[in-house]
Amino acid sequence: MRRWPLLILWMLLAARLMSQPQPDARHLLLDGSLSDAEVAGRDYVYNTLQEAVRHLSDTTVLYVKPWVYWVDNPDVPEVVVGINGREPFGMIIRTKKLSMIGLCDDARDVVFASMRGQTQGAVGNFTMFDFHVDELEVENMTMGNYCNVDLDYPRKPELGRKKRSSAITQAHVGYVHGRRLTARNVRFISRLNLNPLNGARESYYEDCHFECTDDALNGSAVYRHCDFDLYGQKPFWSTLGAGPLFVDCDFHVKGENREMYFCKQGGPLTLIDCRYHAPSDSIYVGWTAYPQPWLRCYQKNFTLNGKPYRIGGRQPENAIVMDSVAMSTDRPPYLRISRHEAEMQVGGEPLALHVDGNGREVVWRTGSLLYPDKITGDSVTLGLACDDIDEPVSIPVTACTVGNDPAVAVCMVTIKPPLLPAPTFLKKPKIRIKDGVAHLDYLLDLQGRRDVTRILWGRLDSDDCQQETILADSNEEPLLQYRLRRADIGRRLIVTMRPMHSWSEKGAMTQVVSRQITAKDVKSMNTLETDFSDIHCGTSSGLVADSWQADGYKPSDTAEYHWSFDPKRPMWEYGEGFNGAVGRGLLQAQRGARLMYTPYEQPYGDMSLTLEVDPTKTAGQGFGSATGQYMDICLKFDTRTLTGYGLRIIRTTKYAKAVDFYLVEYRQGEIRPISEAISATCYRTGCTIRLSYAGGQLKAHVETRTPRPAESDLPHEVDLQAEVAGNPFGGIHIQHTGTCGESTTMLHRLKVLWF
Repeated sequence: MRRWPLLILWMLLAARLMSQPQPDARHLLLDGSLSDAEVAGRDYVYNTLQEAVRHLSDTTVLYVKPWVYWVDNPDVPEVVVGINGREPFGMIIRTKKLSMIGLCDDARDVVFASMRGQTQGAVGNFTMFDFHVDELEVENMTMGNYCNVDLDYPRKPELGRKKRSSAITQAHVGYVHGRRLTARNVRFISRLNLNPLNGARESYYEDCHFECTDDALNGSAVYRHCDFDLYGQKPFWSTLGAGPLFVDCDFHVKGENREMYFCKQGGPLTLIDCRYHAPSDSIYVGWTAYPQPWLRCYQKNFTLNGKPYRIGGRQPENAIVMDSVAMSTDRPPYLRISRHEAEMQVGGEPLALHVDGNGREVVWRTGSLLYPDKITGDSVTLGLACDDIDEPVSIPVTACTVGNDPAVAVCMVTIKPPLLPAPTFLKKPKIRIKDGVAHLDYLLDLQGRRDVTRILWGRLDSDDCQQETILADSNEEPLLQYRLRRADIGRRLIVTMRPMHSWSEKGAMTQVVSRQITAKDVKSMNTLETDFSDIHCGTSSGLVADSWQADGYKPSDTAEYHWSFDPKRPMWEYGEGFNGAVGRGLLQAQRGARLMYTPYEQPYGDMSLTLEVDPTKTAGQGFGSATGQYMDICLKFDTRTLTGYGLRIIRTTKYAKAVDFYLVEYRQGEIRPISEAISATCYRTGCTIRLSYAGGQLKAHVETRTPRPAESDLPHEVDLQAEVAGNPFGGIHIQHTGTCGESTTMLHRLKVLWF
């Protein structure tokens, strides 16, 4: 009897020895604790990942002993750059089938690490792995880009390492180009743009842990028993297609955002038996920041802080609550539809829609204004049930599968009444000059509809025979007024218009010319004010006195960053803002957007400007990344030679939620700083920028109505000044080199004074 404990111990030891992998040509062993001498005499055993990868076969299992394995050497000081236009990679692995199995239960014991990110040791979004593998399996390990996260390794603390920088930047884990990814018990660590092996046609994560900010997760995957630490607001960029499926997962909000969304650009998501954990019950959890009415997402047994919660409650039509319905936990419910948005014209052609039911019965719901004229399998042809429509009407057409695992697809159909003839003039247009303003007077037979006539103001050249440039444009309502400027003296104004109401065709082009402008007509020669709603966003043909030029330009100090713009498309657009940009205003449409005002040609002395802006970014970082992305606001500027002074607002690698401000001098297009830089948190919604030149002193003041962030001790206002040489110029110059979309700055109001 006394021999039993020894026998049991021997059996356990024998079982453990038998479970150890036996290396061979298709089963390699990676053990970082071994010295070069120790691995030299052992076949298929390696102590660095780089050496192991060199010995992969078409089908390989790589067993990994606990250690920290550096995919990219963190002690190499050189900045790495990608090739062929791609981001830089720590390691590119090409094989047919690869399994990487950590020989541990705790995923923290096996670590694959790198320590580079955009502008922090790399040019481009540094990515640890680029797998070209048909089938990839990873298990029992950590994959972490520790550029902005401390690497703690309790098993052997001396292998740990402090993060490269506290300023969050794009630092990825990896991509998979292949058929399938399977990840079990893997910790994916980074911050911005995590990319936890995104890209495979099928991706499956089980018992995995993710730490990320925005634009980070795999938007086409199944996540089972996983947990997520959310340091940002929108972990997905897009989930178009079937979208991800989450089963029995936990989401932990780590920031102070009062609103959280799963997705930035929209797309389906499915959550079954998932739990959301946030600092407050009053937090809002939405499907996407910009929900479309056709979007349908699925939730079953979802809770916020332990209480049942309907996601995206502001747009309840986006959510399908399946609490009492049986759902598959193997794949997300999905019904692909031929289009999500369509238009039908009264008196026009019928509308054909198609879904991929995959053998399931499909039921169509059309509402009262449409009817199914013909149904063939998964296709339907829709006709109009009513033609008595005065204004456009949008209605959902819904397709639903019948039976288990029901799925829904929606097409939003906009029904438009027939276009009416263009309105006629009840009163012919005429330009009237009064108190320094040109007024366009006319009256249309609108029949109760809204006047949407686009009005362009121009100036005839000195011979009164050709339009010199477009001075003002209708971006909002018809532009009925134009404030006269000094360069108008001795010229005539010309208005071009095509009468149109809210549901009519465009009328014939009509032009009207003013009388000749005299010096007495022009008031406020030393003031310029605009809310930018009158800016002509089309690319201007050239510099003309007392007018705006909207175009694109790549400044000389951005030469190391490879980007360009399309000069055939507008560089600016006037419209609705989003995120931190409130209301309507002027936004950059392409990277390199430039706006210049050329004043009347004469010597100018002191001048000042006040510009009110809303950065779209809400955290104070202003721009997409620290890759030469800035906005310059300049005065005392010669628009012909690009010479003058200004204030630069630029994102740097120093802070993730602040920008730098400093004064600059332009000289023949070359730019140099002329003051120390101040890092501050005031580049947020409601930002006011004041810039002035007086008596050889260039001064700038920046403030915002957005409160100071609680977690920052950086300045929340900026004051700068520098002594500069005088010049005779009086132009204005606004240059934006940042990426567009989520990284734009909305221009709201500008006031310029010449003294």
